[in-house]
Amino acid sequence: MKAIVLLAAALLLVCGRANATGIIAGATEFTQIANNIQLALSYVEQAQQTITQFNQYKTMLQNLQQMSPGQLTGQVVRDLWADQNMNEAFTNLRKIYVNGQQMAYTASTMDGRFKQAHPGYGQGNGATDFFKAYQGWSDNSLYQLKTATKTVTAQIDKFNTEEGMINELQSSSDSADGQLKAVQAGNQIGVAMVGQLQKLRQLQMAQMQAQNSYLAGQQSAADSKTEGTEKVLRGMTSTKIKQ
Repeated sequence: MKAIVLLAAALLLVCGRANATGIIAGATEFTQIANNIQLALSYVEQAQQTITQFNQYKTMLQNLQQMSPGQLTGQVVRDLWADQNMNEAFTNLRKIYVNGQQMAYTASTMDGRFKQAHPGYGQGNGATDFFKAYQGWSDNSLYQLKTATKTVTAQIDKFNTEEGMINELQSSSDSADGQLKAVQAGNQIGVAMVGQLQKLRQLQMAQMQAQNSYLAGQQSAADSKTEGTEKVLRGMTSTKIKQ
């Protein structure tokens, strides 16, 4: 987190200097990227907490199956599911996924605006195409979600809305075996989201660093040009004085 704060401060400093020389406007975008990096970290923590909740429920259910398998009727397991707020756990996980997708879209949009403001940005051979990078991240996240939900349903579109997801989960929670499959899917989604959000943070940090390097280069070129002009002017003044 210290590294993120220092990087953001450096970006704002460079952006402020650039504003003074008319190179760039829009320091708020750097602030938003920095905020999103921190927000992604909070989503990682939320996903980890949800994974813990799934694992605890799985252990509870397996213990009940061993101690009193005959008493785990449909109504009993449904009540247990409701008492432990398992639908809410899946809802929170879905919100994390949706927020991550929105964050990636916002970051790619900001990179596009930066390119429009600075036509020379991102044209080097080693430059990263962040639009493609974020699109790849989004596609991979969706693929992992589809893979995880196959244990509950073959139709991923049922998870596209909160209502559809809850309805599908309720039909799966009528039995202990169905609940075990559901929490296994939730666990897999949570683990995938933790990894994907960490990658998203790395992408956004790379984006900040790339833009910072570009601005620093532009500022250095502007400073060199100003210094060269000042030398010429000093030389002309010195010549006049001698004359």
